Amino acid sequence: MRLLFSAAALVALLAVSGCAQGGTKSTSSSENYSGDEKLVANTIEDFQANATAQDGAKICSTQITAQLAKQISAKNSGASCATAVTAGMKATDEADLTVTDVTIDPKDDNKATATVSAKTGEKSSQKYSFTLERADKRWQISSFG
Repeated sequence: MRLLFSAAALVALLAVSGCAQGGTKSTSSSENYSGDEKLVANTIEDFQANATAQDGAKICSTQITAQLAKQISAKNSGASCATAVTAGMKATDEADLTVTDVTIDPKDDNKATATVSAKTGEKSSQKYSFTLERADKRWQISSFG
């Protein structure tokens, strides 16, 4: 089965989840935050840990929203989210993620944005903006980029 990674959101996912190949030197960036901001940063750290372990199933079931998982599946000819994400991680380079900013939406405290710096090898860091939503007291990534 051929998997297509054409959506901008999925491209960002694959770009930052590339830590799957090889180790990373990242440190805990959640230490810089408290309260909900820390929980958001922890979600990004958990995402990176699951990407490092190439655990697409865990990413799709716990780190991202059900809606994003459906979008990933739909963009990949109906392949499961876990299959698509795992394949994408295997095809990318190592990256170190650092959460550089977290903003809880002042109008809806169940929404947040995390700015994430991703450094791949010797290349300069690229910034990504992750949108997160809180559901059942847990923060999940709802979009990348």
